[in-house]
Amino acid sequence: MSAASTPIPRSSVRRESHATRQFLGAAPYLLPALLIFVLFEYYPLVKVMWLSLTDADLLSKPKFIGLENYQKMFSSRDFWQSMTLTAIFALGVTAFEVGLGMALAFLMNAPTRSQTLLRGAVFAPVVVSIAATSVVWNYLMNPNGGPLNAFLHGLGLPGSTWLTHPDSALASVILIAVWKGVGLSAVLFLAGLQSVPRELEEAASIDGANRFTIAARVTVPLLAPTTLLVFFISLVGTFQSYSLVLLLTQGGPVGSTNLMGYYIYQNAFQFFSMGFASALSVALFALLMLLAYVQFKVSEKRVHYQ
Repeated sequence: MSAASTPIPRSSVRRESHATRQFLGAAPYLLPALLIFVLFEYYPLVKVMWLSLTDADLLSKPKFIGLENYQKMFSSRDFWQSMTLTAIFALGVTAFEVGLGMALAFLMNAPTRSQTLLRGAVFAPVVVSIAATSVVWNYLMNPNGGPLNAFLHGLGLPGSTWLTHPDSALASVILIAVWKGVGLSAVLFLAGLQSVPRELEEAASIDGANRFTIAARVTVPLLAPTTLLVFFISLVGTFQSYSLVLLLTQGGPVGSTNLMGYYIYQNAFQFFSMGFASALSVALFALLMLLAYVQFKVSEKRVHYQ
């Protein structure tokens, strides 16, 4: 008997038939969620890609213009300045959130009486609204009699112009962004710390390692998956930041805080250049996808999941 005429086992037919019935039975329940996901995820993405090829301005019917928006974007000095500022902002915030978040997690994991209070204090800024954060920090950083400058003057140090000068505005926004987001990083690191097997730390302690050595050579390497997660969340979030800039500096002074997120918002809703803003959004999306790919490829050999 030839291979072509070999009968298919009945057990395989039954399994396939059972799987088909299960899929058809679940489809009516999955379809609404799938439609919502497609409607709010993929349709906007496709729509933005289409608008990036048009001269959409929110006032008239869009006309197809091909790659003109992308040509304009890559030849724009403002675009490259915004990308540079965004990269500095993203790397600065991410570095602080990873380093400071890990340090705070070690403190939050220490068995002390004030453990609950410390955890609440660290996480509190995360739940504060962006609007409230902006109001508070605008007051604190007021160069004319603000509490931060008053504190510096009390120590005999010169005050700062903070958000009102091009040389200090971006650093000030980075400081505020770190204060706002480091609590989430610390909580994620805390969850990672609590999943580290205590047997490994106890074995290292028995071998004579001190707390610093245990942390550096046992605990921190085992936190690699959490570190990767925190790094990625922070990096992606900072590349999309615009709320703080909108409420604190409006991209100024002299464009020193004109991050990519705010630059897109400005072109879309202030200049009504929706086609150009869509091209900027597509470029940012492509950059984030590239960063994610590179990050996972680089860390693939160094990050191990249990």
